[in-house]
Amino acid sequence: MSAKLLSVKTPSFIEFQTLVESISEDLVGSQLQEVQATEDGLVLVFYRFVKEPKTAYLVFDLDNPFPFVGLFYQNPWPSLKKVKPVGLFINSHVKNLILNQVQLVPNYGRVVKFIFGINENQATIEFRMIPKQTNLIVTKEKKSISWYPKKDLTVHVSAPVVADEEITSESAEDVRSIPFILNSWMSRRGVAKNKKGLIAQAESVVQNNNPYDKWKAQKLKDISKKKKAVEGIKQQIDDFLTFPWSEIGDHLKTYGTKNLRPEWHQHLNFELSVSQSIQNCFAKAKAAKVKVVGAKSRLEIIEAELIKLQDLSETTFQKHLLQAAQKRNSKQKTERVVEGKFRKLALDDLKLICYMGKSAKDNIDLLRRAKAWDYWIHLKDYPSAHAIIHRQKDQNVSDLTFKKVAEWLVRESLNDKQVMKGAKFAVVFVECRHVRPIKGDKLGRVTYHEAREMLIAI
Repeated sequence: MSAKLLSVKTPSFIEFQTLVESISEDLVGSQLQEVQATEDGLVLVFYRFVKEPKTAYLVFDLDNPFPFVGLFYQNPWPSLKKVKPVGLFINSHVKNLILNQVQLVPNYGRVVKFIFGINENQATIEFRMIPKQTNLIVTKEKKSISWYPKKDLTVHVSAPVVADEEITSESAEDVRSIPFILNSWMSRRGVAKNKKGLIAQAESVVQNNNPYDKWKAQKLKDISKKKKAVEGIKQQIDDFLTFPWSEIGDHLKTYGTKNLRPEWHQHLNFELSVSQSIQNCFAKAKAAKVKVVGAKSRLEIIEAELIKLQDLSETTFQKHLLQAAQKRNSKQKTERVVEGKFRKLALDDLKLICYMGKSAKDNIDLLRRAKAWDYWIHLKDYPSAHAIIHRQKDQNVSDLTFKKVAEWLVRESLNDKQVMKGAKFAVVFVECRHVRPIKGDKLGRVTYHEAREMLIAI
């Protein structure tokens, strides 16, 4: 292990920001499954539903002089479990919740919040990676616990904003890569003493799964493709410029088909008249000049893209993470947007929204937009509109809310004559994962199972 790797250095703000962005990219949407406390920190074990490897370990090192946070794909602190109040609190109040957001706390430098669950079930883990002011604070409803006694932050450090032109090669070199930071921490913590060969294994996993390395590998693939494209276009331009269409046309114009070079034969159609062949040759010569202009234009664009791709610096990677996070947030905001053609019921008490279709097409469209954990509502054994309650994955819906939606569904689906005073209707509620449209059915009918029923009196 090199002396440089063994050096002890708390991640700078830029390195901290990079760590937080990569953790957010890898963990948001994952479920906290286990909490392991050590003498000096915590290891939170997450299950990632849509990524490999499925299990990830989020480390909080609460060493006051040298705090640290990092994500690993195998446990970096094995056989170091201790009973800690913060660990017990997280196990009781945060375990099994979904991580919804990871965000930096503005104006406090290296402070990050991990937000789990939603609404009344929301919990927050705040980590302060500030030397001498290190702390981890867990909050759920009105309950709160911290690793060290709570103190107000005395040093307020605004997050540095560095313009592109202000980033020098020297400052770029000072920013360490994520694998380097993770391996430096493992070396400082003496991981090898606890499990032989773990550093080498972890290095391999980090190199293969770390966001920076995956991003870099993809960039290198893109560079290789662009270089092949450049070579192909240059060859096309050379072919366009060197192929003798004008020379063949001139020969035909002067000598006809006599004394044609053998290599020209395959490019001529001898069923055509000489005059037609002459016209074709000069037309192709003219078209070749136009194609050369277009090919050169494409070549300039691809070469410019190639120059951008060759920038593999940490600064460019940070911009990539920021853009990915913005794109992810934008997608989360727009993917469940429902057009105004649907009927809508806002359940303000729980911040839930229920949509109802106006036609068979609307009903199927609503079902396709729904998440697996949303609720589908319909009158039992009676034609009616379809309604969908949009909710968060871990959000509970009360019987009172179901009753309110059911009454709305009945009144919107039936006319006044059908809804007689005192009439009772059975309504079914099913998670959308258990609802399937009947293929080819134009009436919007579905099959379902795992339903619960509610009797509604109007």
